[in-house]
Amino acid sequence: MITEFLAAMRAMPRIVDALERLGDVGTAIAAQQRKDEKDEKVDDLIAAARSRRKQRLLEREAGRVSGDCRETSVGDGGGNSNG
Repeated sequence: MITEFLAAMRAMPRIVDALERLGDVGTAIAAQQRKDEKDEKVDDLIAAARSRRKQRLLEREAGRVSGDCRETSVGDGGGNSNG
């Protein structure tokens, strides 16, 4: 029984090293997950900003087109008294 205890005591530094390595792996995995989540949030923010910009451009273009149509319909003689 004493020999098993002594063998276990000699193995303790290796067990501690193995546990530290497992802790390092766990820390690395957690850090990678945080980075992935952050990257996903940044990608979502960029996509939302691009979508808003595209929508503004489409609305601006639609305003110009509808404004051109109104001017054309008025200028086609519908309300022109110079006839």
